[in-house]
Amino acid sequence: MNTIKFLTFIYLTTLVSFVAALPLEKTNQYNLVVNHPGEKKAIEIVITQILNEEDFPVSYYMDVPSVICYEQVCKIIPVKLFWNNLGEYQIYELEPQSTLEKYKADSFEPKDYIKLDRILSNKHSPFKDVLYHQILTSPDDNDVDAVSGATALILDDEDTVPGAALGCYTLWHWANGEIVDKIKNLTGKSFSEKQLKDLLSEDKKHFFPVVIQELSKRNNYLNSFVELVIQKTLEEKILIQQSIEYLEKSPQNVYYASMEKIFIKGNENQKIHVLRSLMKSNYTLERPYLSRLSNHASSLKSLQEVSLFLEVVQLKNPVSEVVIKNIFPLLKSDLVIARSVYWFLKNQKTTVDQEEELKIFHEQNKDKL
Repeated sequence: MNTIKFLTFIYLTTLVSFVAALPLEKTNQYNLVVNHPGEKKAIEIVITQILNEEDFPVSYYMDVPSVICYEQVCKIIPVKLFWNNLGEYQIYELEPQSTLEKYKADSFEPKDYIKLDRILSNKHSPFKDVLYHQILTSPDDNDVDAVSGATALILDDEDTVPGAALGCYTLWHWANGEIVDKIKNLTGKSFSEKQLKDLLSEDKKHFFPVVIQELSKRNNYLNSFVELVIQKTLEEKILIQQSIEYLEKSPQNVYYASMEKIFIKGNENQKIHVLRSLMKSNYTLERPYLSRLSNHASSLKSLQEVSLFLEVVQLKNPVSEVVIKNIFPLLKSDLVIARSVYWFLKNQKTTVDQEEELKIFHEQNKDKL
């Protein structure tokens, strides 16, 4: 029992410290409509945004019901949930003297409150893929209970508070459900242009998706922002997909210039993303553009890169003499790549010297073609 009391003291101390540290004098309130899988229809909610001295959004909080219970047999109390500015659950708070309840009116024990916090912090909780009616279903059809003392679900002990599965389910989806994206949208919308630029310039890649999404919404394709996006993309390889989606909505000249820079300086995965984007683009590719890209054909090291490049060339524009000339050196690549290049070039209009080179390649590799 002493251990449990100690853990409870630590949790409550952390909660008090967290709440006390919030600069509550600067807040904004927003009315939102949010879907919860346990509710029959969308719910109107009010969420509070907390800002620091520089008007930078730092956190959010909202009061939610402790449990969704259609049969009106549950004890429902308000629970205040806190998130950071990226919609990540931080902690929960109860009103003074309030207690959470389990099956058959059993109260939470001190250790259950600590466990609930751990459950809500788990983004990959099994509650993520559970339906409301599954929580209400008992192994014994004659013992269906609205507060879910026993469910047909098999949950590991660490994934739920025994006797309070419905409450854990309710609060987990409030903490980790649709509200997460709503918070990200509010955060992005709150940023000034200077803040957006600062976030791109600083080493804060975790904000990148929010910044990129907000730039798209604002239709902001100013050169100063685009260049920062490209720079950050080349530095942080995992950001390529989000950057491509943003740049695909840019004006044609911005889009092509950006794709070219990433193609030239990017790694294999980034080149593949660029080529896939060019494949599906509705913009008309000019022959000089493809010729410039082909100047860097020698940097293509994988079959996927080469195959995609040849598809883009074939689909978007008739092959130019420059492109053919720049592709020929790839015949000296790995045979798997060279073979693909060979069959592509066989269908192109080539010079006499190039025809001779193709014949030599064929003679040397005819048993492998």
